[in-house]
Amino acid sequence: MVRTLSLTLVVSLALFTVAPEALANEPDRARQECKEKITEVYGLKKFQNAHIEKTGNHKFQVYGQVRYDHHWYDYNCKVKQNRVKSYAYSGPHGRNNDDVETALAVGAGLAIAAALIASSNNDSDGKDLPVSKSALEDDCHDILQYRIRDEHDRTASVRMQESHLKGRNLSGKASAKYHDGRPNKVKYTCHFDGKGHIVDSSYTLH
Repeated sequence: MVRTLSLTLVVSLALFTVAPEALANEPDRARQECKEKITEVYGLKKFQNAHIEKTGNHKFQVYGQVRYDHHWYDYNCKVKQNRVKSYAYSGPHGRNNDDVETALAVGAGLAIAAALIASSNNDSDGKDLPVSKSALEDDCHDILQYRIRDEHDRTASVRMQESHLKGRNLSGKASAKYHDGRPNKVKYTCHFDGKGHIVDSSYTLH
């Protein structure tokens, strides 16, 4: 009996020791995942000045520079639970643009025709999706905040106000607040595929 309790205590202590270390490595993993995505899509391999900002539970924003033809250009990624959810790079690269276009589709928020057609024809109000509405809202919030920061103001903080799920389309209203205090109203739509992954998003500020 004593031996069993001792073994259980050792295992528990080992798990307690490993867990904080794994959490501490999350920022490094986010940095690496972002670099690998930029390399995969654009063929660029020399990075510098990586900066990581924790934006939520297992969520990170990665900023940095990547080198092409002796010059450095900015890139950034949104990483959630060790997966690159979206990324942005607008500098030159050595890849054929046709080869890059498909890989950019999800990351840059470009339309994926087949997924959108399936989405618009589905009237099940998300009941066929393997994730909850709250999970869809969470991913939609992340991509909206990422895009508004990238396209308008890096200090933007997005707050979801209401959402409606029809088929695989999540639409609603949100607010975007900048550090200078300017309020913005947002109307948005996020499109999901059959696995609950975002394939496209759109929004308007007013």
